Amino acid sequence: DLGNTVDLRYANNELEKQCTEERYMQRKLGAQVAKSLRLRLLELRRAREPGDLLLGAGNWEELKQDRQGQWSARLTKNWRLIVEPEGNDVIVWIIEIVDYH
Repeated sequence: DLGNTVDLRYANNELEKQCTEERYMQRKLGAQVAKSLRLRLLELRRAREPGDLLLGAGNWEELKQDRQGQWSARLTKNWRLIVEPEGNDVIVWIIEIVDYH
């Protein structure tokens, strides 16, 4: 049912390019992070509600404190994808791709 797919939006143009342009993604993030990012974005698009992400392979977790309302997914040991559902959860903002270490 394509009517229920999640609309991914991006905090800035750089993030959008990293998430939507394959060659740019590979060049900026490297093959391993890019591969995981593609899988996490697919999980996001298929999720019907944030809780569905907990069933995915990305070690999704709801963040706390200054990141309350945001979710994190593991891309590699160090890299995370940070997202924030909006409103009725059919819109998800890609906030950042970050190396935590």
